[in-house]
Amino acid sequence: MAFDAADFRPATPVAPEVPVLCPVWTAQNPDRALAFLFVAPHDGDAVDVLTAPEA
Repeated sequence: MAFDAADFRPATPVAPEVPVLCPVWTAQNPDRALAFLFVAPHDGDAVDVLTAPEA
């Protein structure tokens, strides 16, 4: 049997946990938050903080 024909599955499902960006931390570190969202995009309050108009 070919190696790629075997059915390998983990005993427990593997689901990556994406940390939620805190809006306060995002406001203090917009460059890091933007880089993090570029690598692991997800919707949340951090996106609202980054796209809010400057006051």
